[in-house]
Amino acid sequence: MSKNVIDLDDQMLADFRDEANDIVNSIGVHLQNARSKSDPAILTAIQREIFNLRYKGKSVNAPLVNLTSHRLADYATTCRELTEEAIADIQAFIDKIEGLLDGDVTGGGADSAEFVRELPSKRAPDIDPAWLKKTNVEALLVIPQRSMSAIVERELAACGYRCSVTQSSFEAIELAVRTRPDFIIVAKTIDELGGVDVANALQAMPKTRNIPTAVLTSDAPNHPSLRDLPCRTAIIRKGPAFGEDLAEALARFNIT
Repeated sequence: MSKNVIDLDDQMLADFRDEANDIVNSIGVHLQNARSKSDPAILTAIQREIFNLRYKGKSVNAPLVNLTSHRLADYATTCRELTEEAIADIQAFIDKIEGLLDGDVTGGGADSAEFVRELPSKRAPDIDPAWLKKTNVEALLVIPQRSMSAIVERELAACGYRCSVTQSSFEAIELAVRTRPDFIIVAKTIDELGGVDVANALQAMPKTRNIPTAVLTSDAPNHPSLRDLPCRTAIIRKGPAFGEDLAEALARFNIT
């Protein structure tokens, strides 16, 4: 690699560090305002800043910052109100990002899987948050329909499992490698790659082949579109069979 390319990479990282610090500081101000008054516009402003941070991070080599901002964006997307607990959780995310920006922004040598498990969990309505602390089980949901992912996520949260959600098949593969979840549920239809493709890709890679994977589908298990699934992949059907199939898959994977 030429020196000019290295210099450009260093400059991009430096620019990102400056821009990210500005965004983090802005979120900090919004959080401070949220502690003194209740205003839905503050949550909207925080969400906008978080997605801006995610967008800027995609162009540089800052994997831990990007993983944290992904989790933070996932958290903020499902946040409906800036309660004291939500403010504290978002502040915890921000503190983590600030620490990364002050050190090695590339996160060299860090165990990203252990790192993300230390981040706050999303709070599901009507579910005691203490349940989420009873297990350290991580689920990755690759479901483009937010309404469907919310249903699956709530079922898993009721079991005390932590969930991370993505709507992108390509991002799902990266997240699986970097975060090593305990199990993965992929929708059969995602984007350029479907659930069958993602399941096969994960099965083919040594780093992910042992992660239990299930495909969420409205098709019957013997449908021709599912014939190329790896044999160890579970099938979870939408509709009346959903709860039973999910429970069977978790038991099969020995997820407790």
